[in-house]
Parts: sequence; C-alpha cells; structure tokens
Amino acid sequence: MTAVKKLARWETDLEAGRVEQVSGAIVVRLASGRYEARRAKSCLVAPEAGDKVLCAIDPDGVYVLAVLEGREGAPTKLAADGDLEIQARGGRLAVCASERVDIVGAREVAMTGAEVHVRAPKGSIAIQELGFFGRLVQAEVAKVALVAQEVDSRLTRLTQRVKRVFRFVEELDQTRAGSVDLRAESMIGIRGENAVISARVLAKIDGEQIHIG
Repeated sequence: MTAVKKLARWETDLEAGRVEQVSGAIVVRLASGRYEARRAKSCLVAPEAGDKVLCAIDPDGVYVLAVLEGREGAPTKLAADGDLEIQARGGRLAVCASERVDIVGAREVAMTGAEVHVRAPKGSIAIQELGFFGRLVQAEVAKVALVAQEVDSRLTRLTQRVKRVFRFVEELDQTRAGSVDLRAESMIGIRGENAVISARVLAKIDGEQIHIG
C-alpha cells in the first residue's frame, strides 16, 4: 500500500456547524447533514445548543473539535468526563477573575501545600463542625468577639497578661483548685450580701491593722 493510499484511508473532513442538541447526545447540523457527534478529548469547552463548532468527520464518526462561537452572554464552561487534572510543571498556576472565584466540591475540597496564604480585607467562614489539629497557633488581632453557648478548655498551662479584666457573671462563678493564691499590690475587695469563709483546719488573718465591724 502506497503512502497516498494510506493517507486516503485516514482522510478526515473538517466542517463547521451548529449544535442543535446536547441532552443525551450531541447533535450537530453541518452542511453535509445532521449528525450525532462525540466531543473530542481535546475539546474542554462544553458545547451548548446554538454554539458554532468545528467538527471532524472520519470513518469512526463525527467529533466536535472546538467551540468556535457561543451564544452572546452565555458563560463558557470547561467540562470533562471523569477526572480532570491541571498541572503547571516548573511554574505557577493562577486563577484570576474580575468578580468572583467559586470552588465547589459535591463531596469534599482538599488543599495541600508547604504554605497556605489567605489575604482579604473581609472574610467569613460558615462550617457546621470544625476540627483543627496543629502544633502552634499565633494570632494578632485588634478585637475578638466570641458568642457561644458552651466553651470547654482542657489545658496543661494557661498564662494571661492583661491590663484590665472585667467579668460579669449572672449566676454562679466557681473555682476548684488544689491551691489558690491571690495577690494584689494595693487592695483586694470582697463584697456581698453574705460572706462565708470556712477552713477545715486553720483560718488566719494577719496584718498591721485589722478592723472588724
């Protein structure tokens, strides 16, 4: 078989046409007729009804190679059957939009990297259940507002350094500890409608002056 015959055997015609149907199967209207077509693997833009497309016609069937023109104002959608992987070997990958970028996963969204940076003037996170596992958390903020029904903390050590502390407890304020040491440089004031100080072994009051009553 000569090279010319081999070439003729695999001869492919290219035609431009319009997409008439995409539900179930892709149906295109070409100059040579109406065909049921398959989307080529290289055609990542999903054709929609009314789009102008470039098709290849060969003995195996009709393939949509590219979407040449879409409907005015219609969004461009990249779609692939099965898994889709985008790689930038030896470089960076940037996804930019003048308005908004949405990342949606029906099951889950995973991010992995040596470092993750998120920067925005304003943000919000809505998560029903959140678990954080790490070695260190550092935060520098001007103000923190926390509203919760319950807060449970289990710590080996808690150290706080503040200038002023204001606590308002409507009902019960209870502290249980092996030892409690309260020290003030100037004064400690305890006021209440009733005050009870009890000791099982020893109660001691010491000072240069003691006033009772």
